[in-house]
Amino acid sequence: MNNNANIKQFQLIKFLNENCNDDHVISRISIVLRRDKLEAPYYMNTKIRLSSCLDNGEKGLIHAMNILNHSRMYNLTEDKYNEIRTMIIHTFEDNESEQVEFSKNDKQIKIAIMSKNDEEFKNLYENYHELFEKIDNLID
Repeated sequence: MNNNANIKQFQLIKFLNENCNDDHVISRISIVLRRDKLEAPYYMNTKIRLSSCLDNGEKGLIHAMNILNHSRMYNLTEDKYNEIRTMIIHTFEDNESEQVEFSKNDKQIKIAIMSKNDEEFKNLYENYHELFEKIDNLID
């Protein structure tokens, strides 16, 4: 977190994953870069969702609970847009997997990252922490 009370969203999701006792925390991170809007030509939207799946069939309870649903929209400078765009393409373009989706066209780049447990999230955060930190540091 920072002193201005702005949420550093990737630090927050890391904190929640590290401090949640449930082994079945599902994380989904979506980042979309766009450059087709007239009023905001260099635009980024991030969405983070955390869910915990509770399953207690003996008591008749099967329940999915949202822990966090956070979205942030950014108006970026052209330089910062290009920096993040290059980083995303370099990191994700040829690295799709069960956990990572990547798509790109003339107007937008989209990545979606999903983990189904703590260990998967730790690995994803370790692999992509540079991008997450760069985005978190935009609000300092």
